[in-house]
Amino acid sequence: MSPSSFGFEPLFLALAAVAALLYWRAARGETVPRWRLAAFASGLFLIAASLNSPLENLAAHYLLLMHLLQNALIADVAPLLVMLGLTQRMRGDLIRRGMGRVRSRWILPAWLAAWYLTHIAPFYDWALRTGWGLNIEHAILIAVGLLFWWPIVSGRLNPPAGIAYLAAAFVGSAFLGLAYIFSSRPFYAFYEHAPRLWGLSPAHDQNLGGILMNGEQTLVFLLTIGYFVWRLLDEERAREEAATAR
Repeated sequence: MSPSSFGFEPLFLALAAVAALLYWRAARGETVPRWRLAAFASGLFLIAASLNSPLENLAAHYLLLMHLLQNALIADVAPLLVMLGLTQRMRGDLIRRGMGRVRSRWILPAWLAAWYLTHIAPFYDWALRTGWGLNIEHAILIAVGLLFWWPIVSGRLNPPAGIAYLAAAFVGSAFLGLAYIFSSRPFYAFYEHAPRLWGLSPAHDQNLGGILMNGEQTLVFLLTIGYFVWRLLDEERAREEAATAR
């Protein structure tokens, strides 16, 4: 198979279509801001395109670097965009349907456990060898990604709690990327024996994948932490102005 050939995981095309339909039904009778529509659509596009494109073929047959890029997109970026696309009424509906009972303190450990367990060598090699196991891997990452961002977009965390939550997630998840960056030994037997591209050895492929993964997480988490810092400063300024007015 040519490296430029398309790879497919049709399950996620179907799920993206179902999600778009459910969003359309939920938005009926509501004026949804354009930026929320754009965020939701972009999130679905990233999931569908990442798993149904040449990126899927490169990830599944050639390069760990591409697989880690794929995982970063579907686990961090796309779920955040999807959740940002939800309106206040949609979030309220989710709370009434059970999301209100989800404890925030359990979400972070569950997210970290899924992040590390889906990248351990036995599971990763199994998923790559079977092919259909990749559907399980990607479904887990998408699901825990959506769950992880829920406390952020639902407004359940005040600025100090939001900063602590995101900082703990950033630090806790960074060790996986650091292991990829500094290891001179490939972790995955599948990629040791995969056809090589672009002159990358298995070890250098892994090192670059770790750099990409940590770079993506640094960008995403610093932006979201920055948002909460801005909110904290804004609230402090509002309190000072209120005190001055009295």
